[in-house]
Amino acid sequence: MNRKILAVAAVVVLAVILFLVFKPSEPEKVVVEETVIAPAPAPAVVQAPAPVEPQPPAQPPTQLEVEEPPIPTPETLDESDTYVVAAVEKLSPPLLQWIVPEEQVRKLVLAVDVLAEGKLPQRHKPVEIDLQAFKVEELNGKYELSDANLDRLTPLIDSIVAIDPKTLGQHYHAWMPLLEKAYGELGKQDSFKARVDRVIKRIQEAGPAPVDATLVRPHVFYEYSDPALENRSALEKWLWRMGDENREKLQAYLRELKFYL
Repeated sequence: MNRKILAVAAVVVLAVILFLVFKPSEPEKVVVEETVIAPAPAPAVVQAPAPVEPQPPAQPPTQLEVEEPPIPTPETLDESDTYVVAAVEKLSPPLLQWIVPEEQVRKLVLAVDVLAEGKLPQRHKPVEIDLQAFKVEELNGKYELSDANLDRLTPLIDSIVAIDPKTLGQHYHAWMPLLEKAYGELGKQDSFKARVDRVIKRIQEAGPAPVDATLVRPHVFYEYSDPALENRSALEKWLWRMGDENREKLQAYLRELKFYL
């Protein structure tokens, strides 16, 4: 019931009350010693107005979801580089400084395929970052990883986990036909999606870095003195070298991203 109807009803109810209270009465006449005395009028019975049931508040207008514009996708691999740069600039501008835009889609697909085997890409890498020199600490003739190494990859990891997982998932699905096409050029039997799932599984299963593990340097590079550690995958050892904090950030991000993939 709107205010106008309530106002009219109130006026009507008030008019009825005033009529019942102040209307002229017609009392019976009583004869006493030949004197006509009009008895006092009986008080009028005033009926209270019927209670007005409260009306539920008006429902707010339904907000229509605004349809997001389609994600720009190239038609061919040869014209994809400018699209990659535009997508990275939108998703995570800091990441743009490290990507190698030439043949970016093919490089990305190749890197995922290598990582799925637990290895690290050595050639045609989609990302190039100048890392500080790998540092070790010598103690009693033994080498150990220096804590100074743990922050070398922090800027890269932070720029990756800053990407909104939902938005990245949307790009992943929009670009999937082109990614599968690039993967098909490798002559593999499975799918690019299967390789992505395997990489995520490998990263999520990686545990914390070993404590007090010693190193040896038989040639140019350092190796774990414990063969059981040295024989772990190159990907897992890379996750150890980035530090447990960065590893956990990356794993937590992938758990959320996987929902949108």
